[in-house]
Amino acid sequence: MMFNVLVVDDESVQREGIKDLISQYRFPFQVLEAENGMSAERILVQNAIDILITDVRMPLMDGLALSKQARKMQQDLKIVICSGYDEFEYARSAIRLGVVNYLLKPLVREEFLEVMEDITQISPYGGDLEQETVESKVILQVKDYVKDHYQRDISLSDAAHDVYLSPGYLSILFKKETGENFSKYLTDYRLRRASHLLLNSNMKVNDIAGSVGIDNHSYFAKLFKSKFGVSPIQYRECGVLHDRVDQEQVQ
Repeated sequence: MMFNVLVVDDESVQREGIKDLISQYRFPFQVLEAENGMSAERILVQNAIDILITDVRMPLMDGLALSKQARKMQQDLKIVICSGYDEFEYARSAIRLGVVNYLLKPLVREEFLEVMEDITQISPYGGDLEQETVESKVILQVKDYVKDHYQRDISLSDAAHDVYLSPGYLSILFKKETGENFSKYLTDYRLRRASHLLLNSNMKVNDIAGSVGIDNHSYFAKLFKSKFGVSPIQYRECGVLHDRVDQEQVQ
């Protein structure tokens, strides 16, 4: 059985994250999306929707107003409200509107899957443990991409293209799995490579900066001092952080 699902959120990153979860776990969903309640209302007029997943706070029409209107238009509709922690009490009033469940933002994968399984009576394909392995492998693949391409001008979008994910979802997944965003990981990797070259080569500092993908020399010096506490020249001359580099080996 195929379910028609309408995802409503004024933030495209949030919509992409939900769509990617649906795709990865192979729920039999046909997904429509809207950026606010009024756009969603127009979709509800033209389409039979089985599941409505909506944010609470949106311009033009909020999620509770949308839920109330959607219930009048399609009585059998299953509704899931998404809200931030500071909106928790506010979202609880959605129960009176016949909302099936609500999820706290940022969405937790296991909670989202549990709600979808409860609504559809369909188990996510592969289960949590298998998906955890898949996600870990994706992050390893992204890290390998950084190792192979850090000398070039690369971005999150380039890495996402390499692993066949949307940039928005990869951003969320990378932060969840590593505890830091992609740009910080890339910058730290470049600086670790630079510190290695400073101690183990005779390259000029400006050449080292370019070789690790940072062409702006003053910006490189600023980043380096922010991470290691000394300038690249001081680092090379006194070897003040040599022990730290030994412990934080370049991956």
